[in-house]
Amino acid sequence: MFFLYFLIYFLIFILLLFLGMIFIPFKTSIDTRYQNKNLNGKITLYWIKFLFAIILSIENKSKLNVKIKFLQIPIKFAISLKKKTKKNKGKTKTEKEITVDKKSKYKSITEIKSLYVEKKPQITFYKNLFKKHFVIIWREYLQFKLKNFSTNIGLPNPSNTGKLSGYLYTLPFITNKKNINLHWDYFNTRYDIILKMNIIMKLYGILFRLLLIWREINKFKKKER
Repeated sequence: MFFLYFLIYFLIFILLLFLGMIFIPFKTSIDTRYQNKNLNGKITLYWIKFLFAIILSIENKSKLNVKIKFLQIPIKFAISLKKKTKKNKGKTKTEKEITVDKKSKYKSITEIKSLYVEKKPQITFYKNLFKKHFVIIWREYLQFKLKNFSTNIGLPNPSNTGKLSGYLYTLPFITNKKNINLHWDYFNTRYDIILKMNIIMKLYGILFRLLLIWREINKFKKKER
């Protein structure tokens, strides 16, 4: 009898948790820095901050640290991002082999073109589907709050640095913004960027739109049969 009550209360808890996760917005905090060709960042996805959270952090492009917290119980692991270098033990290609490779490339391009013509109805369908639903998700169910955006950019050609700065300062969402600080280096080549942003996601609207997308894709596939 005790086990039956425990199972019922557990199922009710899971149901309430699921409903809460749908109707209480998820929040994402982004804090990234790209300085001196090193990328360091932290992304925190949380729901009722101290109940459930996923924290992703990256250090010098070497590894991705993952931390999952549920009811303040942490689970940690790391994922290596370093690519294993493969040694080329093969011989150098001859002129004949190079010409054969070029011909195969041209054949692949023509095959891609013919495939595009063949699949054009599907491509236009998915393109319209994206415009219809994903734009609504972007506008209505995602909210972006920029906390800080700072740059110190210097292009190899100083004149291009000046052109880029002039273009960006003409954009209305950049001028007169306290949380946007753009700095330019006309003597050195550098790309230093600091970004801090919060994203709020309304899952009930996103899930509803995804269900509509799934329904329309199934209808389209049935018509093609």
